[in-house]
Amino acid sequence: MTNNLPIVDLYELTMAQVYFKKKKNTLVTFDLFIRSQRRPFYAACGIDDALSALENFRFKNEDIGYLKSLGLFEDDFLSYLKEFKFKGEIWALEEPEIVFASEPILRVTSNIIEAQIVESILLNKINLAVTLATKALRIVLSAKGRAVYDFSLRRTQGVEASLACAKYSYIAGAKGTSNVQAGFLYKIPVAGTMAHSFVMSFDKEIDSFMAFSRQFPAKSVLLVDTYDTKGGIEKAISVAKGLNKIGCSLLGIRLDSGDLASDAHYARYQMDKEGLIDTIIFASGNLDEYKIDALVKKRAPIDAFGVGTNMGCSSDVPYTDVIYKLVEVKNKSKDFIPTMKLSEFKTTLPGRKQVYRVFDSGGIMKKDYICLDRENIEGKKLLRKVISGGRRIIKEKTLDKKKEIMLAKIKQLPDSAKSINSEFKYPVLISDRLRKLTDIVKKQVTFRIARKIVFFDIDTQFDFLSLSGALHVKNSNSVVKNAEKLTRLARENNIPVISSQDTHHKNDIEFKTFPAHCIKGTKGHRKLKQTIVGKYKVISPKSVYANDELNRIVSEYPQIVIEKNVLNVFSNPNTSNILERIAPEEVYIYGVAVEYCVKEAIEELVSRGFSVIVVEDAVKEISASEKKKLFSLWKGRGVRFIKTKSVINKLRGK
Repeated sequence: MTNNLPIVDLYELTMAQVYFKKKKNTLVTFDLFIRSQRRPFYAACGIDDALSALENFRFKNEDIGYLKSLGLFEDDFLSYLKEFKFKGEIWALEEPEIVFASEPILRVTSNIIEAQIVESILLNKINLAVTLATKALRIVLSAKGRAVYDFSLRRTQGVEASLACAKYSYIAGAKGTSNVQAGFLYKIPVAGTMAHSFVMSFDKEIDSFMAFSRQFPAKSVLLVDTYDTKGGIEKAISVAKGLNKIGCSLLGIRLDSGDLASDAHYARYQMDKEGLIDTIIFASGNLDEYKIDALVKKRAPIDAFGVGTNMGCSSDVPYTDVIYKLVEVKNKSKDFIPTMKLSEFKTTLPGRKQVYRVFDSGGIMKKDYICLDRENIEGKKLLRKVISGGRRIIKEKTLDKKKEIMLAKIKQLPDSAKSINSEFKYPVLISDRLRKLTDIVKKQVTFRIARKIVFFDIDTQFDFLSLSGALHVKNSNSVVKNAEKLTRLARENNIPVISSQDTHHKNDIEFKTFPAHCIKGTKGHRKLKQTIVGKYKVISPKSVYANDELNRIVSEYPQIVIEKNVLNVFSNPNTSNILERIAPEEVYIYGVAVEYCVKEAIEELVSRGFSVIVVEDAVKEISASEKKKLFSLWKGRGVRFIKTKSVINKLRGK
């Protein structure tokens, strides 16, 4: 990791600037998991690397200067970035762990800006580690106990990838690496033999063998296939006999091409015949788990494998489909609201989750459950809190300890899952509660995207709905209760609310017909607290707002309160423009009173072509007979009617 600008995609910063202005205090949870099932299982690694990168994630002065030069970011946001530090909470699997597609590897809960900005670094670190560790583990399993060494340095995509391969292949069970820097950094055993160029630099093959073995009399592995493999084996045997005379022994020979199985059988026979039973056979040359598996099945007497390109680049699956998806949001509501993505083939599971693993009586993995975080299900919990308040609370284990843990985890895998060509599908089950929540959220999201709706709240003010109000509408308790339920529903589902507010001054002309009421500045003018979504904007009829300003208001405020001093809310010159910007396909209307302000709003909306739905138990009339006439008239004009409970069930997917 360099000391340059933190690893981040531009779109994370542009989104973050919008969040900074619009959703600064919004809390969210993201899940990081593997989407595809291209592997029968994955080795979850890289978690500690990702957490370390996150702990040190900072923007320096020169970083801020560069971002400013892009001309995209405002000064207040850049000032925020200058002080940026992740302060959230992270739950993660123990590293290393066996994991399957769809199971959360890591869960981030924080404010939305922090969670978004750290996305790329988390994905980058874990994608590389999981890809390489999984490939290495498959190769180690294919070797069936024979030693595997990382020889990938020259073929990986960059130095960081070469170090990662050395590190994660060692955790996965490799004995060592040819990468000297990795040996130094991670205290991994280093190993190497010789190159064909070394052999070719001498006049005779035997001379190269003699020179090397005299320099390293106890560590020599001779490359025998530069010219003629059988001839090279015979020369290596000759060198080995010479070493024996001085009390040393040839460590081994290396086969790098040709028919490895046949050549290994020949070499083993010849060396055993000469008493060189401890001289090992080392094989290399474009190996992977499939070729090693085939060699093992042929009982090729190969003691160790050096694996380069195919392991270091994970040639058959060069990336893991690791993704990072929003699963819950806490904006203005008291609780987190589950959410999910519905794109075809990319549907996600909503809510904060936990993974339980069930073992059989022999300690072998039997099945996993993905469930809601607070569920109690049989088995072992896999996710644990690793960062709290931005600080690590679980210390990273040593590489050797991780290697030991990985070995133990592999022993828990069913044998059928370890087979290289297996089509075995390990059971990953979704709990009943999570499945039900998924169905509900799916219906909610489907409804919201299928029909863009707005709630239209008419005059839910003290003077109309309080017993002591100047124009109290009798028996309107149900309006208050149901309006409160609808307000809560709007808050939870991000449904925009337009509220009309009767707003008068002393001696208004309307007071010749009605008693004085809703005088601005009095209690009677105020909206009931049960009908306030949260942040709202009051629109006065005295000003005509510019289009750009209305666009900002509609995007920023979940509730717009439109003042009026006559019955018709459309008397405010901004009402039509606000509705044009929201462009609702359905308008749910409720409030008081049916014969007056509700009537004016409904008839105006219908005349303008809006689809109007009256929440009939959330409106109240003065005259029952007049209400009956109006309802009949409106039905004939296409107005629909629904009750509060049905609205709630519809939006909650029930």
